[in-house]
Amino acid sequence: MEERDWMYTGWSRTQPLSNDWIDNTNQFLDRAFSMPNLVEDGTIKCPCMVCRNCVRHTKLTVEMHLCRVGFKEDYRVWTSHGEGPANTYVEGGHGENFVETDHMDEMLATLVGDHPPPIDEQPAYAQDFYRMVENVDQLVHENTSHSSLSGMARLLAMKAQYNMSIAHFEANLELIHELLPPESKLPKDFYQSKKLFEGLGMAYVKIDVCYNNCMLYYKDNINKDKCDVCGLSRYEGNSRVPRKVLRYLPITDRLQRLYLHKNTAKLLRSHKPCTSGKMVHPCDGEAWQKFDKDFPDFASDPRNVRLAFATDGFTPFGFMAAPYSCWPVFVTPLNFPPCTIMKSEYIFLSLVILGPEHPGKKLGILMQPLIDELMSLWEGVDTWDASLKKTFKMRAAYLWSVHDFPAYGNFAGWSTHGRLACPVCLSDSKAFTLRHGHKACWFDCHRRFLPIDHEFRFQNNAFRKDTVVLDEAPRLLTGEEIFAQMSKFVYDNKNYGTLHNWTHVSGLWQLPYFQKLLLPHNIDVMHNERNVAEAIWYTCFDVPDKTKDNAKARKDLADICNRPSQHLKMKANGKWDRPRAPFCISKDDKPKILKWFQELKFPDGYAANIRRGVNLLQRKILGLKSHDYHIFMERLLPVAFRGFLPHSIWLCLAELSFLYRQLCAKELSKDTMFSLEQQVVVLICKLEKIFPPGFFIPMQHLIIHLPREARLGGPVQSRWNYPYERYKT
Repeated sequence: MEERDWMYTGWSRTQPLSNDWIDNTNQFLDRAFSMPNLVEDGTIKCPCMVCRNCVRHTKLTVEMHLCRVGFKEDYRVWTSHGEGPANTYVEGGHGENFVETDHMDEMLATLVGDHPPPIDEQPAYAQDFYRMVENVDQLVHENTSHSSLSGMARLLAMKAQYNMSIAHFEANLELIHELLPPESKLPKDFYQSKKLFEGLGMAYVKIDVCYNNCMLYYKDNINKDKCDVCGLSRYEGNSRVPRKVLRYLPITDRLQRLYLHKNTAKLLRSHKPCTSGKMVHPCDGEAWQKFDKDFPDFASDPRNVRLAFATDGFTPFGFMAAPYSCWPVFVTPLNFPPCTIMKSEYIFLSLVILGPEHPGKKLGILMQPLIDELMSLWEGVDTWDASLKKTFKMRAAYLWSVHDFPAYGNFAGWSTHGRLACPVCLSDSKAFTLRHGHKACWFDCHRRFLPIDHEFRFQNNAFRKDTVVLDEAPRLLTGEEIFAQMSKFVYDNKNYGTLHNWTHVSGLWQLPYFQKLLLPHNIDVMHNERNVAEAIWYTCFDVPDKTKDNAKARKDLADICNRPSQHLKMKANGKWDRPRAPFCISKDDKPKILKWFQELKFPDGYAANIRRGVNLLQRKILGLKSHDYHIFMERLLPVAFRGFLPHSIWLCLAELSFLYRQLCAKELSKDTMFSLEQQVVVLICKLEKIFPPGFFIPMQHLIIHLPREARLGGPVQSRWNYPYERYKT
């Protein structure tokens, strides 16, 4: 494109502009502003050296920018101003011309925002980012629509998707270069390809780990060759290949990058507590508001970020492969509005903890790099705010975590097994071990939560035999009291399981504000709802090997309760007869319910096709996922069981269904949550009157704490595992 050399020969920082440059630039502007498809609200993309077609300005502003800093380099083809790349039009099958376009430039333009800072005010990380964006319009060669950035993005994506080695990738790249013109602008090896994307700030750190997860070869231990705890060598054999490596992806750069986009920066500071008593965002919850009161200097700037953590193990090689557990740790900013807060693009992968075994109580050791970064973020880092066009000190703080119940124990340091499994009640638990079922049971542990004069407390045969409950509910400890208890008992193995369930000290206690948090860990409503719905379905349908009302449960029932009609009876042939319980659906009614499920249809996108899993021969529904149980519990349970169970039992299950519907609503009322905290206790006691003791495992007990956590944390949409489960898939 020699005819466009005037763009660079006629402009100089030290010499006056040539007449040819001025005339051609005016023609360029007149042409661009005469094209309706380019003009938006009187602005076009500015092709100057600073804006680089990522920012829109008026004609006068574009003219001033071009006179001051000139055109961006290698912009002889005006791809952002009405021109396509030369010779890229291909004859279509029906005589139509079309051009294959790549939308990488639009994506990066959206990411950059509308107003990048003047060049002399850019922070170093922002300069790296804008330098990377320069390649958006740098075509690989004149006869293609692909820029070097979009081309390498696709090649690197293929490398990851098909697990190419570096040698394989570079061999392919070498062949591509042989097919391209000599002047093509494409990185020549893997190193240059990665450098092209350096501005994204997506680098990760490899940290060697003891194979048994005893320690990290990190900071003071970086030069050690064997573990201080177990003595195992750091490397395989005589090589320098580490036995296990932790992948750590720092979050600071990614949080800073959110503020490089004007609209995203506005969203991050848009949170504001609701004054009408409704809760639609985490900032409406008491946990957020108490944190603001405890740390007013942090709360004074709405741009400071609150973070949620989540982790859950999964098997990356499929269920048919050898057992292997991989544990990713996710970090999510909670500042975004409710409609944006849990979108996948704002869920950051921070740690990848490799197996083959789950980390268990050593999870805190492996999270130490992330804890150290949180300490740094609490002090603050200089960050450019594109919406206000100035630098500010961005701080970030951990607010809560979300896990399934076993991971909750690993993360918090309190074992979720045994009769002290509840991490809210802690040591003040009345749970016991069933004599025949051999598992922890929370039957008749909830009357103590009732008001002291409630009638259920004095019903001596409706729950346990000859038992009246006068105990008070367990007192909720403050963060300081929990820390003191943990410090006292964590190394006391003799009393483990009787006086405490502390297994280790979580690294989160290093954070200077952690003891002030009202809700440091959340009970995952997704897993809780699934487990409760599953238990009700299997028990009411009396599914063999799945029901909570088996022979052992009936023996425990005879020991604990006064329900003689449900006791096992010896038949003449010496076998036990298990009378049908009133909560079990009869054999004749089961096919009717299953046929109803088989004919059930949902709107598109509402739920999975549950009817495909209905098996009338086995009288089961197979293959239900967590979301299927979510729909079953909140929408289908009251309808499916109505008329097939005694009215009092059906009414109790309908109340449980309505409870979950209220907890999972997108908008909560503080008054409603206070009311639910009282109602849920009565509801659990009603369930204890219906189901056998073996039904009340930890998941059923945890229901009693869900309304309180909703009051503290706000809507469940930012406190459950659905977004992270979808992210992993």
